[in-house]
Amino acid sequence: MYNTGMSNTETSKENTRSAAELKTILSNHKIWLKTEGRDGEPANLKDCYLKGAVLVGADLSNANLGGAYLYGAYLKNANLENSNLRGANLRGANLRWANLKNADLKNANLVRADFMQAEIKNTRLEGANLKMAEGLTPEQLAEAHTDEKTILPA
Repeated sequence: MYNTGMSNTETSKENTRSAAELKTILSNHKIWLKTEGRDGEPANLKDCYLKGAVLVGADLSNANLGGAYLYGAYLKNANLENSNLRGANLRGANLRWANLKNADLKNANLVRADFMQAEIKNTRLEGANLKMAEGLTPEQLAEAHTDEKTILPA
């Protein structure tokens, strides 16, 4: 089950998606993936306010989450392969066992994010802030794309 985790006081945030809307978006995205684009539609959550969203095991491969506010989101076992997360705020997000292969996390805020056993092969982390990120190994980082602007964990 998917849950935005938002209280009533937070639902007035601009570009917020309700749990029902998020469920519909994910359902249509699943159909789009399954039918190779013939039916359904790709998830477009660009710039959406999804603080604390619970998306355990969600298939968001090829989704657009650029600039999304996913502070504290629970994305354990989520498939984010080939997704756009450029500039997204994933501070404190649980990305354990997530598939982030070929994802674009350029300039993303990943402070205190948990990457334990996450797959980050060919993940774009240029300019990303990984300060105090947990679970990242040198082997994982060696497979990702970083640059001089990437802030790595100590």
